[in-house]
Amino acid sequence: MDYVCVDEIGKLFRPNFVSDHFGWLLKKYGLKKLTFKELRHSCASMLVAEGIPMKSIQEWLGHSNFSTTADIYSHIDYHAKQQSAAAIGNALQSKKD
Repeated sequence: MDYVCVDEIGKLFRPNFVSDHFGWLLKKYGLKKLTFKELRHSCASMLVAEGIPMKSIQEWLGHSNFSTTADIYSHIDYHAKQQSAAAIGNALQSKKD
């Protein structure tokens, strides 16, 4: 069986290797301190902000169902809220005319 997460000599990484090593990398390169999980949330937030469909974000993050992704990230889609408000405003304005 081939493994994905191995070191240069083929030895398996410890399960927490990435999380533990992530902080060290941030410090080494003078980057803002955050957890590996926060990086994942930042990625999802940027995808939402760029208008990527929630279904695509679900697949990217590997969530097993759509509601998990939508429940966690739908609150940050400020641009979509602005578009919705403008659409309602336009609809009400046309009814006045």
